[in-house]
Parts: sequence; C-alpha cells; structure tokens
Amino acid sequence: MDKEFAYSYNDYVRYGNGFKDMNPISKLTIALCLGISSCIIHRWQFGVALVVLSTILAFYTKIFKKYFKSLLVIAIPLLLLTTVMRQLQYGHVEGNTPLFSLLGWQWYKEPFIASMDIAWYIIGFSSILLIYFLNTEMKDLMLALENRGVTHVASYIMLSSMQSIIDMKKSADTILESQKARGIETDGNLIVRMKAFFPTLGPILLSAMSGTEEKAIAMDARAFSHEGGHTYLRVLRPIPAWEYVVDGLAVLVFLGSIVYTVMKIVHVI
Repeated sequence: MDKEFAYSYNDYVRYGNGFKDMNPISKLTIALCLGISSCIIHRWQFGVALVVLSTILAFYTKIFKKYFKSLLVIAIPLLLLTTVMRQLQYGHVEGNTPLFSLLGWQWYKEPFIASMDIAWYIIGFSSILLIYFLNTEMKDLMLALENRGVTHVASYIMLSSMQSIIDMKKSADTILESQKARGIETDGNLIVRMKAFFPTLGPILLSAMSGTEEKAIAMDARAFSHEGGHTYLRVLRPIPAWEYVVDGLAVLVFLGSIVYTVMKIVHVI
C-alpha cells in the first residue's frame, strides 16, 4: 500500500504552485474584479495589460500552451470582426484621420482605435477567466463554497453539471477513436466529421444515463441526503493574510475603474 498516497489525505490540498494553491474564492475574486474592470474602463491599454498579466501567470503555472490556444480562438476572430465592422460603419464619417490604405480601402484612425477598445477589453476579460478556470479544480471551488455556507446539494448540482460536460466530451472522444480503429472515417471536412459524430450521440446519451444511475447509488451509499454534517476527503488550507491583501488590491482596481468611468462621464457632461 502506498503510505504517502494514504497520508496525503491528512494534509491540505496542495499543487506546489503559489497561484494554484490559492483559495478558489480568492482567485475568483481577483479574476472577476480585474475582468469586470476591463469591461468598465473599456480601453485597449487595460485589456492588453490584463493579457500580459494572464500570460505571465500562464507561464508561472505551466499551462501556457493550453492557455495560448484557447486565447487565440477568441482573439483572432474578435479582432478581425470588430476592426472590419468599425471601418465599415464609421469609416465614412467626416473628420476621421486617415491611417493607411489597404488594397484601395482607406482605413481611418478613430474607428480603428474604437475597434481595439472593444476587442481588447473582451480579450482581457476572457484571458483572466481562462487563467482562473485552467488553474482551478471545480471540486475545490465547490468545497470552498460549502465552507462559506452553500448547501452540499447546491454545490453538487453545480459540480455535477460542469463534470457532465467533461465526461460527455471524454465519452465522445473515446467512441470516435474506437470508430477510427474500425476503419470508419472520422477526419476530414465538416460533412465527414458530422457524419461520424451524429451516430455517436446515442451511445453518449446512454452512457450519461447509466452514469447518472451509478452516481445516485453512490450518493445513497454515502448518506448524501443526510441533513447532518458531512466529512470531506479534501481539505483546503486556511487563507493566509497575503491572499486577503491581493484580493483587496483587486477590489481597489475594480473600485478605481468605476471612479475613472464616472469622472470621465462627468467631464464629458
């Protein structure tokens, strides 16, 4: 028997990384405060700064590859769409400053800056949330919420909903791999992929239903419906003082963004 594995349940949940080891609610506070601040300030400079911070955290937590792929999927279409749409909508407005000409299409400075403001505040918001979800186990978040007073039923429903999506994706990948092993074409253009995917829906749904029954039996065996106190295999470490300081700084940034926006509106009026 692996004694180190057995005794690990006597210790707090640790990942060996300062950011990952932070309390899930502390990390959520930071992510929401900075992300919402990006939406409120609505300036590309703040969005770029948030992406830089998120990239540094991605390197620090060793998830840069996964983070970068996900961010590109969001950033590239968004930048292209907002830039082109702004130029089409407001490029003809008198008084715009010419920026450059591309294949006979004159681009202007004001619509370009406005498009950058829109795109980068969304990218900044998305980047910090990506960092949060890629570095936080949902079961740790649910445990932290239970420690704050959320009922075990509500936390289980939220966790089960999130986990079901992950389980269905894994099941779909397994079924597609098995079809590929039998010589069925699963790679190619969109039509080929759709033909390969739709037959997998039946087994995926059947697997999800059987999994629900298994979960119900396991919950009953563990006295899930008992109204008394529950025990946990995972225990989150106490929140250190420095985490409260970092959360406070994030809240100050959020409040500062509100003050900045209000002062800007008052100045315009």
